[in-house]
Amino acid sequence: MKPPIITLLTDFGTQDTYVGAMKGVIQGICPGARMVDLTHEVPAQAVIAGAFLLKTALDYLPKGTIHLAVVDPGVGSARKPVVLKAGGQTFVGPDNGLFTAALKGRKIAEIIELTGEKYRLKNPSSTFHGRDIFAPAAAYLAKGVPAARLGKKLSNLIWREIPVPFKTPKGLVGQVLWIDHFGNLVTNFEASHLKKPLRLKMGKTVILNLHEHYAQAKKGELIALIGSFGNLEISVNGGNAAQRLGATIGTTFLFF
Repeated sequence: MKPPIITLLTDFGTQDTYVGAMKGVIQGICPGARMVDLTHEVPAQAVIAGAFLLKTALDYLPKGTIHLAVVDPGVGSARKPVVLKAGGQTFVGPDNGLFTAALKGRKIAEIIELTGEKYRLKNPSSTFHGRDIFAPAAAYLAKGVPAARLGKKLSNLIWREIPVPFKTPKGLVGQVLWIDHFGNLVTNFEASHLKKPLRLKMGKTVILNLHEHYAQAKKGELIALIGSFGNLEISVNGGNAAQRLGATIGTTFLFF
C-alpha cells in the first residue's frame, strides 16, 4: 500500500535549501513518500495568506492526505508544534492560527502537541522546526504511526480567522487576500457577497462590470470576475492588476 500524500506549504521560497532538507528528512524516514508542493512562496511570516492558500487546496486532495504547513514567525518560542485531524485529513505545523484560519467551518477531531522525542530529529534547531520536528512527524504519520503516539492531547488551538468583508455607511469593505503569479487580485469577496449591478472602487478606480472569463474583456481592460477559488478577483486581460492598481496583500476596496 502506498503511503498517503504529504503536501508541503511554506514561506521558505526556493532560493535556499530549506525545502530540500525537509523532503530529505521525510524520504529518510518514509522511503517512497509521495510529496506534493502546494507552494513555497507564501510571503515571509504571512500566516493568514498561508492559511488562505491552504484552505483553497483542501477540497482537491484525497482523504488521508497529510498537510505539512510551515509559516512560523514564532519558531522556537512558546507556540506549540502540533498535529491535528479534520475532514479525514491530517495537518502538521505550528499552533499559531494557521490551521484554525484555514479550517474554519470544518470540525477538528483530534489535536496532539508534538512532544515525543522519538519522533523528531536529535537536538532540534530552535530556528528550523520544519526540518527537525514537523517533517519527521509528517513522515512517521505517513508510515502509519498513530498521531496519539507523537505527543500529548490538547483541547484547543490558537484562533485566527481569514478576514471577511465588513459593513460601513458607504458600503461593504473588502481586502486583497492573495496576488497570484499573473498579478490577479484575489479578494475576500465571495459570490454570496455580490449584488448587481457591480460597483467596486479601489483607490480612485471604479469597476462596474462583472465578467465570466478574461476573454470577455478587451486586452488591457481592468475587470472583475469570480475566479477558480470562488472569490472575486480583480484582473487585467493580458496584464497585471496588482501593478496597474499599486495593490498589495491587505489593500482594501469598497463595494457600494
